[in-house]
Amino acid sequence: MKRKFIFLIASMLIISMVFLPVNNSYAQTGPFVTEVIVRTVDNFKNHNDVVKFMNNAKKRNVSVINLNVKEDEDDAVPSGYVFYPSTIAPIAAGYANFDAVKDVIKEAHDRGIQVRAWIPQFHDKAAFDMNSDWQMKALVNGQVVPFTGSDGNEYFVNPLHPDVQAYERSIIKEIATKYDIDGIVLDWIRFDDYNMDMGNYTRQQYQSQYGYDPITINFGMDNAKRTEWNEWRTTKLGEYVQDVRNDLNSITPGLFFGAYILPPEFIECGQDIAKFIPHMDFISPMAYFDDWEFPPSWVYDETGILSQTKQKIGSTEIIATLDTDWTNAQYHNVHQGIRANFPEITNLSFFVYGKWTDNDLKKIDNRTGW
Repeated sequence: MKRKFIFLIASMLIISMVFLPVNNSYAQTGPFVTEVIVRTVDNFKNHNDVVKFMNNAKKRNVSVINLNVKEDEDDAVPSGYVFYPSTIAPIAAGYANFDAVKDVIKEAHDRGIQVRAWIPQFHDKAAFDMNSDWQMKALVNGQVVPFTGSDGNEYFVNPLHPDVQAYERSIIKEIATKYDIDGIVLDWIRFDDYNMDMGNYTRQQYQSQYGYDPITINFGMDNAKRTEWNEWRTTKLGEYVQDVRNDLNSITPGLFFGAYILPPEFIECGQDIAKFIPHMDFISPMAYFDDWEFPPSWVYDETGILSQTKQKIGSTEIIATLDTDWTNAQYHNVHQGIRANFPEITNLSFFVYGKWTDNDLKKIDNRTGW
């Protein structure tokens, strides 16, 4: 969900710090609907953890839980490990005899709370270890090497490899078939920069279509070939999203389906959400302004993340994703900016990298009407 590294600020446009005036005649006036994004490994070790969390969530008016059914990071559990008895992916330690997904769904539904399955995709050590041909390859200092993140300890697989796609889709289908979920939200549908994937399969496919090896592209500066390369990558990811939508329609037609996304201005990641539409029902932009050293107004101003997202997806629903560690003044600013400039946004989704507390939920509940 939230990357543990920061993009180079020098590569990004400077965003205006101008605050837009509040247009109260169009602003949404009711309380925001609260969603929470929950990392299973930090919050649900057993049934008692689930019951305690659900009681707090009900008390604090949480409407939707986006549950991490497949590990997103490479920390307490390797990415790609799952928290239910899968026949496809490796099961995280401690969950072979505790089906966290089943337990959360039951306890949430008993309290009138919806559960979406949060399923990270191509940040996946389990898949990385399964087959060396699946590993994301990057061009670094003239050499093609497996890409393991900025700190050398994160593991990515090639989003364009058909066997990788088949593997990731099989997990999505398994979850959608096995559980009474209320929706699916994907994550990590992207690359990490222009210089990937440089694996043999990808290079052969690209060269057969464009007549040159992408390894010859100068990725360090804007040029026609780099643009052509990125357009091809974004199109392929859009086709993957369409394939997932088709899979879901064959299991539960109309299942609510969306994705967490980085700021659209980060075009180097090959994630063009315009190509995810019309296959998705909602998009959740990760509006972590402080992570990327933007002012709070970047969330809602005319050049910020919500504006960028809306320009890409039109009337498709936006569920803004926010942090939980900002000041009250910052939350008031952001909430009012969203109300004024995006009155159609009704749901706010909050992420904690770690364990949720009742105090976290209480603070969110107290701010819903701001």
